Amino acid sequence: ILYAARLAVRVEGFLKFALKKCTAPGQPRPRGLEFMENWKVEKSMKDLRKTLDERVIPMLEYWIDPIRCKNVDASNLVHAHLIYLFKNYTYEEFDYRSISVLLTSQVYLSINHRFSNKAYDDLADSSDPSKPPPSIQIAQSEIFDIIQGKRYHILQYMKNNPEDADAAMEAVVRIATGTGPRALTDRQKQMKQRRWKSIGHPTCYGRFVPDTEDEKLRDGSYRKPKAGENFEKWMLRVTTKEVGIEVN
Repeated sequence: ILYAARLAVRVEGFLKFALKKCTAPGQPRPRGLEFMENWKVEKSMKDLRKTLDERVIPMLEYWIDPIRCKNVDASNLVHAHLIYLFKNYTYEEFDYRSISVLLTSQVYLSINHRFSNKAYDDLADSSDPSKPPPSIQIAQSEIFDIIQGKRYHILQYMKNNPEDADAAMEAVVRIATGTGPRALTDRQKQMKQRRWKSIGHPTCYGRFVPDTEDEKLRDGSYRKPKAGENFEKWMLRVTTKEVGIEVN
């Protein structure tokens, strides 16, 4: 199933690229695509994405629901594939589900998966070939590329859609702490939700904290050095002691 999902994403990426090249005004079509029927490709692409959205994503999230899945390595594997399913997304296609999946899976992997400096997490990354590290079945460099490539657009979407951003941050907290699934029921959505904003300091853009945190933390003034405080004490204070809940 995971192999089929990865294959579908790669096919989707090719179809998107082909359609883009064949619809560019004033540009010749690439060799081999001279007679491609755009409407057929567009329909196939939409059908493929519909299958991924309506069948594959719910199935993968069902597998890693914290109520039934306690295996961290299995969850790492599924979270990596959830990220991969949005590889071909553009800013115009972003919605609450896409940014919440990307953010929750990224944070979960950052906490629980041992990333390697190797291209693939295979036997080459183990001192004992008889005990290979758990595999996520996708090149770790590719996961990193997806996360980095979407980061700016995710921040832009969150800035323009604060309610979706708030809900996504709460989903990150649930997934990271194992206290609930990413998607809430309609009844749960009616509960009061915290407001999340980036810390108001030029060097802290992208560090999100809820409105329940201290005001000095939220506006960035906590970073001002205190009287008699050396650099070591300042760094320890602003990176650990002053921060309660943060999603970075």
